[in-house]
Amino acid sequence: MGGMLFPLMSTGAINSILFGIYGNHLRQLRRVCHSDYQREQLEYKNMFLAGSVAGFVQSFIACPMELIKVRLQTHCYYNDYIYGQRRTAYGTFKRILKKDGISGLYRGLVPMMCRDVLPYGIYMLVYRQAANYMENSEFVRKRRTDSNATNMNLIITTFAGAWAGVLSWVCVIPFDVVKTIMQADENHKFRGIMHCVLVNYRAYGWRSIFRGSWMLLARAIPFNAATFLGYEYSLELCHSY
Repeated sequence: MGGMLFPLMSTGAINSILFGIYGNHLRQLRRVCHSDYQREQLEYKNMFLAGSVAGFVQSFIACPMELIKVRLQTHCYYNDYIYGQRRTAYGTFKRILKKDGISGLYRGLVPMMCRDVLPYGIYMLVYRQAANYMENSEFVRKRRTDSNATNMNLIITTFAGAWAGVLSWVCVIPFDVVKTIMQADENHKFRGIMHCVLVNYRAYGWRSIFRGSWMLLARAIPFNAATFLGYEYSLELCHSY
């Protein structure tokens, strides 16, 4: 269970930052449109841009957190104690800072940005398109009534969020694998993203950069469904006040 508490505490904060930046940037992009027609025509493009900007900004915040999580869960951290001290997120942070400085906290940033920037644009875009498609489908229109509108919205958000998560992750699994390998490497064996890919390809074959694919996709379905459920209902709650 090592490294579990830290991501549980940090995931909510990172998602809040991500969706906050996305929402604010999307509003700014909508404001520069000169008419409702232009706004409607550019809506999907603006969602993609806002999602990509949000992914770019959150990479700089999430990278140190991901690094600490990986160090807690992998490499030489298999025991509860290291160097005679109980391992903690703060202790890991101090060790990284002492050994590698501030730049050490951003190890794996490049593959993480490859994983997060454009894919978060895809993530937001796919979610909205899937939700709109389901809302306008004959299946939903026939079954939606005043009494079950909330249940239908719940189903739409769940399936659209799960679909957005799967599609956005399919494109970036190799980048996530490389990021994790680089962050777990305390001894700086890898000089960069291409060196990491080549070393692992020569040692283990091309399948090595797709390790854990099925687990990532299986995780993406419930995780992203829950993320968008939380986002939509929190937004609705805030608007009601």
